[in-house]
Amino acid sequence: MMMDYMKQKLLDGPTVLRNSNWTGSLACLCVRFALELNMDKTACDVTFAQVERHMRLCIATTAELEGMITLPGSEPLLAEAAFQLMNDTQTNAVHHLAQHLDMNCIHRGRHGELAAALLIMQAFDAARVVGGRRWVSVVDFMEALLPTSEYDTLLQSGPTFCRTEDDNKLTFEAIFKDCGMWFNHIIKIEAKEMISIDHLWKFVTRGAMILCATDQELEGIDIILPVCYTTQNLGPDSVTAIIIHVTNGMDFKTELNESLYYAMDLAVTSTIFSMLPDSDLTTENASALVEPKKKKRKTSPISNNVTPKPVIRMVFALASPEPAIVFRGRASAEHHLDGFTAFDIWLAGLSDQTFKQIQDADLEPYEKLLEHSPLPRDTFELQDDRDLGDKARNLRRARKQRMAPLTVPGADHYA
Repeated sequence: MMMDYMKQKLLDGPTVLRNSNWTGSLACLCVRFALELNMDKTACDVTFAQVERHMRLCIATTAELEGMITLPGSEPLLAEAAFQLMNDTQTNAVHHLAQHLDMNCIHRGRHGELAAALLIMQAFDAARVVGGRRWVSVVDFMEALLPTSEYDTLLQSGPTFCRTEDDNKLTFEAIFKDCGMWFNHIIKIEAKEMISIDHLWKFVTRGAMILCATDQELEGIDIILPVCYTTQNLGPDSVTAIIIHVTNGMDFKTELNESLYYAMDLAVTSTIFSMLPDSDLTTENASALVEPKKKKRKTSPISNNVTPKPVIRMVFALASPEPAIVFRGRASAEHHLDGFTAFDIWLAGLSDQTFKQIQDADLEPYEKLLEHSPLPRDTFELQDDRDLGDKARNLRRARKQRMAPLTVPGADHYA
């Protein structure tokens, strides 16, 4: 009954998604993939319809609706309903999007991020259907992502970098055997602090993968898939990540480019596996006006002493004309240990030889999504009324932040 209600809210009435229901399919796509809608003249009516009838949120607007900032809310139940609706159509999400009448109203990312997100979600959905549960193991996810022969090679391969001698002796399968993933939608973050382990585990509770802001590239990272250890309680000390860089540059082909991985090193050692200063956990001025002040929570001063857990780092070189999967080998130096343990993988080209879930009919839709989009924007850029008092301004800001959970630091985004 709850899922039927969610479907009715998404589709503005029906509980079944028809191919002719363009506004309904766009609603499902928006909820799952955090689609940004342009606000030019041709897109206004599309955006207005999504806000009015399909659960899209308006967080700011000018007096005469000449400018409006909207976003899909991070709602796991709505995202689950969207998954079921689209799954029942037996049509891949990339076809829904690439063939959509209003595709020109959608901001698609500058580096192929949306195409990459669709590939990832397609693999995750396939893995969860096979497993019969909403969360999947990292091993099962990689099996759904990679062709069979490359997956078998990965299972028995050793890490590219090793933090300990024990890690150096283990295979991919052994290192990640107790790791799981759960997401059914995307949250687009606006600040790199959100991928600290202080916050990373919270994305698991919301069932969300992370898309980094278009104009705020995070040390070469575009997409982050939170990973948790299923044998431990969920929290800051039980999470790691799959880190993905996406490029549709023609210069990146089948040969692994190590410089793209170097750009991720700092994120692994200093951003993800770090805890934020104590001040980040306090209530901000905006929320102080909404809720009574609370006693500050004490935290351990371990900002630079968090032990990095094993990570997977992948580069999606989507514009490569030839397909290839390259597993970056371990340095030959003996008795050498690194600051972290990582498996580095290079995936080149849009092909079933690179991504297991791609079918021949999927190639054209994916290629269509790789086109550049010239209209990046910041969700929170619209200025408030200049005549608004400070108290009202802070109250309004606090309510806007609650509509966009886990996008930037601040108590109102995740309290």
